[in-house]
Amino acid sequence: MKHRIEYGSALIASVLLRLLPRWARLSCGRALGSLVFLLDRRHQAITLENVRAAFGDSKTDAERKAIAHSAFRHFAAMLVELITLGRPSWTELERMIEFEGIEHYQKARARGKGVILVAAHFGNWELHAIAHGYLLGRIFLVARSQDNRYLNDWLERVRGISGNDVVYKQHALRQMVKLMKADETVAFVSDQNVHLDDAVFVDFFGRKAATTRVPSWFALKTGAALVPVFCYPLSNGRYRAIYEEPLDSACFAGLEQEAALMAMTQELASIQERYVRERPDIWLWMHRRWRTRPPEEAKALSREDKNQDLGESAALSEAR
Repeated sequence: MKHRIEYGSALIASVLLRLLPRWARLSCGRALGSLVFLLDRRHQAITLENVRAAFGDSKTDAERKAIAHSAFRHFAAMLVELITLGRPSWTELERMIEFEGIEHYQKARARGKGVILVAAHFGNWELHAIAHGYLLGRIFLVARSQDNRYLNDWLERVRGISGNDVVYKQHALRQMVKLMKADETVAFVSDQNVHLDDAVFVDFFGRKAATTRVPSWFALKTGAALVPVFCYPLSNGRYRAIYEEPLDSACFAGLEQEAALMAMTQELASIQERYVRERPDIWLWMHRRWRTRPPEEAKALSREDKNQDLGESAALSEAR
């Protein structure tokens, strides 16, 4: 019942918002983001802590708060954009988005070994994928299924507007092997924290971040091209979708497998960090990106806690 109510509420909101012009819909989304920023103290605190940890004293408290607030406003507007998108034709969508670096994607496709697009929770990656499907052909989106199956089915329909397909993470590895052999294009979002068993630790804003190794592993295993992609809003209300130069897995072939995985994953993370530094207001700071810690760091913290406890116990005994 809860899931049906959530879905029904989102559906009603999308119908009502579509009565408004696009600029008004996005304004409503930003206003909603400001409201959530004020009311959701838990995620506000997570966001502010992440921004502080990333930028340190290079930004003032006011600047850090402005970044956090802008991120809430951006993602609320992005959500409104997504649920009110309907089923636009390419002619309609072309008015909303422009492309840069398509030649890099075409260069990757020319290899004939499949392409892995590596995105971040930055700007509007969902709209980028839809536009890509119209202009450059079908892609397979690797995604986590939503807990609410009604919302999940809705999101899958939106993602498939331009002919794209969704590959859910629970069954992704086996399907990806087939897709790479068939010279298909697969899209990953790789900037979220992962569990220790699935992680390699790379530097991200000067801190070790647990990062998925899957895109790099497939590139090294199959020879598929890795292409970092980004999509950010412009001041005129449009978006710019960018394709970076493909990472050449051959450059890492002389390394041991683990070293090659680390080097390639670090390169992807460094490119993502560069974009986030340029536009910190449109990255998903609400997520606990640095939650999983390296084993050696966790052990060191555990020893510090034990030593502190012993010191406190000794001081207490002496006082007695």
